[in-house]
Amino acid sequence: MFNMEHTGAAISKARKVKGLTQMEFADKLNISFQAVSNCERGISMRSMPDISKLPEIAEILQISIDELLGKKAPLINGIISEGDDYLKNNQINQKEVVEAAPLLKPGQIDKAFKSNALSSKISEIENLLPFLSTETCDKLFKKAVLKMI
Repeated sequence: MFNMEHTGAAISKARKVKGLTQMEFADKLNISFQAVSNCERGISMRSMPDISKLPEIAEILQISIDELLGKKAPLINGIISEGDDYLKNNQINQKEVVEAAPLLKPGQIDKAFKSNALSSKISEIENLLPFLSTETCDKLFKKAVLKMI
């Protein structure tokens, strides 16, 4: 998965370079300054910005989304530019989904599984389980059990 601490540090550094306080930055994003503080500390996946906020954050801080995330992120960039159509129209590998999972909405992860031939092996998807809908988890477990029989 992507490094939450790096993302938080990148946001903090870029915000300071722009001369913005956490409160000013939060106001520009219409979020609380506590959310900015938690995000900058990279303390949990829940404190990370929603994927829909990434372009706005990058624009305000005048950095690329790749710089923000600390790596090339074709899946994230694709969803931002094309929406959920990107999930239907492009081959996405399991590693990309796992790395982007904390930023994706549950429905987007479900669509990635439905549109692509991603593994249903429990050992390979265990890191994704917290991000999947109950329906998709049930389907994956049933597939995995059938393969074991």
